[in-house]
Amino acid sequence: MDDIPDAPPAMKVFGLLEIMAAMDHAPTLAELTDAADLPKPTLHRWLTMLENAELIHRLPDGRRYELASRATSLAFSILANSPGSARRHQILERVARELGESCNFTVLEGSQVVYLDRVEASLPLRVAFQKGSHVPAHCSASGKLFLALMPPGKRDRLIEATGLIAYTPNTFTDRTRLEAELGEVRKAGFALDDEEFLSGLFCIAVPVLDVTRKQCVAALALQAPILRLSRANAMERLPTLQAAAEALASTLT
Repeated sequence: MDDIPDAPPAMKVFGLLEIMAAMDHAPTLAELTDAADLPKPTLHRWLTMLENAELIHRLPDGRRYELASRATSLAFSILANSPGSARRHQILERVARELGESCNFTVLEGSQVVYLDRVEASLPLRVAFQKGSHVPAHCSASGKLFLALMPPGKRDRLIEATGLIAYTPNTFTDRTRLEAELGEVRKAGFALDDEEFLSGLFCIAVPVLDVTRKQCVAALALQAPILRLSRANAMERLPTLQAAAEALASTLT
């Protein structure tokens, strides 16, 4: 970060947030010192500034840092209003029109999935969610996808944060069973919500990957009543969803 010595201090601090966001785990002060190539006193001062601004927080062990909800909310607001947002909405409209069901573009905020954008089905029987809606990660297709594809340490913390609350008889409330389900999601590359959040509602979600194709930064989900969408016919929709996810990924670069 010292390769831009004339940059304003605020830009250097922002660079530190970028470094943290790119890490696949919650880093220690020593790890951040190496990654940012800064003296420890300087780094410690900047981390304190970011903590006071509620952009990062320390984990309970007092040694590791991660982005706080204010930072992720800011990132989502930027993403929702970026130049690619109109193009993303057009992709969602195309998928909804082709498959005849509601679809969502989602991101993860803490232990909740946020609907960054949504297009409703035109059919009369549907479950109406709003753009900006939050649903629990452990019992939604997008949420299980995020959990399955994130680093194990972060996944453990988020599962703890959900409390594994039961919303329907199908909700995974047992940690062992949920972990087994997430293992299947990692292998399959998609996730299902079989009436786990709302009775009568089925959902299938696929990942939207970053430019490295290693990190799941968002998800595309198709959602419908079980009268029209179920395990029996969800696979027929999968190729269309995967192609759309590739198109959505190109709007994030």
